[in-house]
Amino acid sequence: MNRKTLLKIANTKAESLPGLLESLLPCMKQGWAKAARKFLAFLSDGVPRFSIFVKGNGKLPFWAFSCLPIVTCPGAGDCLNWCYSLRAFRYPDAFFRQLQNTILLRVHPDAVASAFRRIPEGCVVRLYVDGDIESVPILDFWQGLCRSREDLSVYGYSKSWELFLAYRGDWAENYTLNLSGGSRYGEDVKARMRELPVVRGEFLAFKSSVKAPKRDGKTGKVVKGDWLAYKRAVEASAKLRGFEKVFVCPGLCGFCSNGKHACGNRKFDGVAIAIGIH
Repeated sequence: MNRKTLLKIANTKAESLPGLLESLLPCMKQGWAKAARKFLAFLSDGVPRFSIFVKGNGKLPFWAFSCLPIVTCPGAGDCLNWCYSLRAFRYPDAFFRQLQNTILLRVHPDAVASAFRRIPEGCVVRLYVDGDIESVPILDFWQGLCRSREDLSVYGYSKSWELFLAYRGDWAENYTLNLSGGSRYGEDVKARMRELPVVRGEFLAFKSSVKAPKRDGKTGKVVKGDWLAYKRAVEASAKLRGFEKVFVCPGLCGFCSNGKHACGNRKFDGVAIAIGIH
């Protein structure tokens, strides 16, 4: 399935999806056809066929939630030109899970709430590996869920800044937000966002002359590349943009900051977390 077709599916209203997918099935490869049929079954009875939350891997060893990128991102700016979430479109189950979750949040959030309540006690949860909060009611929904599970440590990233500023509910004390780079909003809106009690700081991408090293998913050790050279290159690029001090993301959340992920750690408040784009 090519990206153009998948974006067409992503932008199609739920009531029109069965007809569109049925017309595309004869052209799909086996893996895509299998996932599409599972999704069509979900549309027919409302029972999720893909896991709403997934337990992560070596790169992201936490519970995670995703929905469709771009179509749920009202605050997206130049990040539309390099959206890394579109890489997940290579995988049938990942794409249809995002599509399923997007529909559930819009029309059947109780299913998402039920899945959230089944997450084991004391876990770390990342909201929106892909996609973003697309409305104030959805933001209120997530804050309510976080308040209902104070044992969980929940963090995420967002460019939907106007929605956060418009929110008038109570903020969950166990929720931490990182301000994503590539937003369409200016410095004035960013400054107002920094004042919100849930905001830790920024998570930004900087051009790097050195490619990020590959790490072993089990040990976190570098297996290919030069970490120190990469770190210095990202820091130099950040300094050119006015950031005197940044925390360079190692690429594996489970081995970040002595085993604690900096993005969800309020000890890193105000410190920009940086990744390099090569």
